[in-house]
Amino acid sequence: YYSRFLESGIRPDGRKPSERRAAQLRRAAVGSAHGSASARLGLSAAVAGVRAEVTEAVPELPPFGRIAVSVELPPLCSATFRDRHRAQGLSTFLSNALTDIFNDTRVFNPAQLTICEGQCFWVLHTHVICLAFDGNAFDLCLLAALAALEDTALPALCEGAVVPSGARQLVQAPPGTSAPLCEARRPKLASRPLPATFARLPGQCWALDPCAQEEEIGTSVSLCLVAGKWLVFHHGGGAEVERFVGELMPTARASVDSLAELLDGAAPAAAPASASDCDSEAPAG
Repeated sequence: YYSRFLESGIRPDGRKPSERRAAQLRRAAVGSAHGSASARLGLSAAVAGVRAEVTEAVPELPPFGRIAVSVELPPLCSATFRDRHRAQGLSTFLSNALTDIFNDTRVFNPAQLTICEGQCFWVLHTHVICLAFDGNAFDLCLLAALAALEDTALPALCEGAVVPSGARQLVQAPPGTSAPLCEARRPKLASRPLPATFARLPGQCWALDPCAQEEEIGTSVSLCLVAGKWLVFHHGGGAEVERFVGELMPTARASVDSLAELLDGAAPAAAPASASDCDSEAPAG
């Protein structure tokens, strides 16, 4: 079936192998989050929200902030994920891959999340929920998480009530606070990680931005451009895929350039410290 279409240089949905589906992006999609965005690739859609949490430093962990990404693929987004094991496997892969990407020092400097040196810091819990799935969860979820993080505004903090240990809790500073312990801020990414996923179709044809049916046919590979370098994430195929990565680079480069334009043209983020609630339970001092 696919071979007959590909002989004419098109896919069943009318796209060329090097053509991405229509993409849409909207920032500030969730009013209660510190940062949020929704993304759509064709019929695939996801929403991402950032919940900033004050965390106390502990001896066994590095004393600086981080970005923690979790991806949820509920059965309602696709019959594919009624299989719990399949959904869990893909969500774990995506959560780990995106967390690693955003915590790469070429992408993000964790020093921006410090509140009190060596004592407490922000952790940006970035939760991505797939609302509708028709393939290419990697690009979809990374794009939603990226836009949500770029939309994130952290509130100013001040000391609150004394806790039983004798320390003071950190709470969101009321408007007009003259000398907050921690100023409102917008975390900045040093570089944007931009994805390009391909599926290998019959006849040695690699198709950009595969739909769910195309992903079922064969091997997929996701490329991610980080500070001018390509990272490669396999969805199967192993070393065999490596032989083709070089051939995919020109198409991948054009695709990530179009995603960068999409991010630049998305609606501007809300004003700093617009989130009304803040998980700030760590004691100060």
